[in-house]
Amino acid sequence: MFHQFDVDEVWQMFGMPGPGRLRVMRAYRSGNLVVGILRRVRDRSRIGFVVMFPPTSDFDFWELGYAIPDHRDRDAWSAFNATDAMAHYMFEHLRVDAMGWRTREDNKAADAIVRRLGYQPFDRWEVDGHMYTFYRLDQAGWAKRRARLDRQEQRHPSGQGDTFLTLLEPPFEPASIEDSVP
Repeated sequence: MFHQFDVDEVWQMFGMPGPGRLRVMRAYRSGNLVVGILRRVRDRSRIGFVVMFPPTSDFDFWELGYAIPDHRDRDAWSAFNATDAMAHYMFEHLRVDAMGWRTREDNKAADAIVRRLGYQPFDRWEVDGHMYTFYRLDQAGWAKRRARLDRQEQRHPSGQGDTFLTLLEPPFEPASIEDSVP
């Protein structure tokens, strides 16, 4: 995951001023990030990651970003699921007040996804020569989204007994942060 922040497309879409692997690693080591790995169910392959950045002086919310590096793995379904899973964790387990998201104006697919999820646009800013739209979702907005997901689960049961399944242990072999550094 950390190496992806040195890939131009990733750090640029995340709105960073330049390659950010070391910056993200430092933030992770200091406990200032919430991260998740995206996996395909059918083959358990890693297809990407989700990162929650803490509130800053500019924002009163945790900012979500995700990356699915291989174009063949990119689909709206994976993006919806990753975002909903992270929102569930942030709102219901960590009890944050709000989450946010930014989309760059040339990333129409990401913008369509964030709008479909119910995030509300609140501003547009230029960051390093690119226009970004900023979105925010609060607890009330999440409650609406969660109710919709619960209704869908009732209509089309997954067999797991609830909309979200909280795993008792990781479904992967964790690696230390030092294992990811060359």
